[in-house]
Amino acid sequence: MERFFVGQRWICRDPNFGPFHGEVNEVSGGGHLGVVSLTDDQGNELDTFSGSAADVQASGEWQVAD
Repeated sequence: MERFFVGQRWICRDPNFGPFHGEVNEVSGGGHLGVVSLTDDQGNELDTFSGSAADVQASGEWQVAD
């Protein structure tokens, strides 16, 4: 199972709207839970995700960015 760490970056490559980016800002529960800021390709903040790393990974839409 993937764990969050502060500064970790995620990417979602949406075929209609282009890439979305996520950056982990806070972690808890040994990295199993976190708060992720979601931005568009120009760096505009769109939303915030608060939840488990397992949920993000299980969606199949988000991948850890290289």
